[in-house]
Amino acid sequence: FMKWCLPPKDISVIRNGSLTCNLFEGFIDFLSWKVLGISRGEDYLVLNSVAMLERSFPYLDNYGKIRCYLDNDDAGRRTLAVLRKRYGDRIDDCSDLYAGCKDLNEYLESNFPPEQ
Repeated sequence: FMKWCLPPKDISVIRNGSLTCNLFEGFIDFLSWKVLGISRGEDYLVLNSVAMLERSFPYLDNYGKIRCYLDNDDAGRRTLAVLRKRYGDRIDDCSDLYAGCKDLNEYLESNFPPEQ
């Protein structure tokens, strides 16, 4: 298994004119979220790395609600803490959905295995 990208690395933003933004740590988590059918036509922002968090601020500043689907690891928790400090009660931690799993993709794989 290899994970790589072509530089330059940046965030991905999908706008649908919503006042709510769904924030994902990686693009595979965003795709897993779409497969799970949770989408409500809201806006989406994919960090593609928690190191890109500061680049997301000019976009996130404009939202009344930010739903976070970050990894259940130290980096995800640190990122959530930074977001809560900046945005307060506008942050909604959605990681309860995939509690016990590292991320949304692992949740999808473990709960909905591909048919054989």
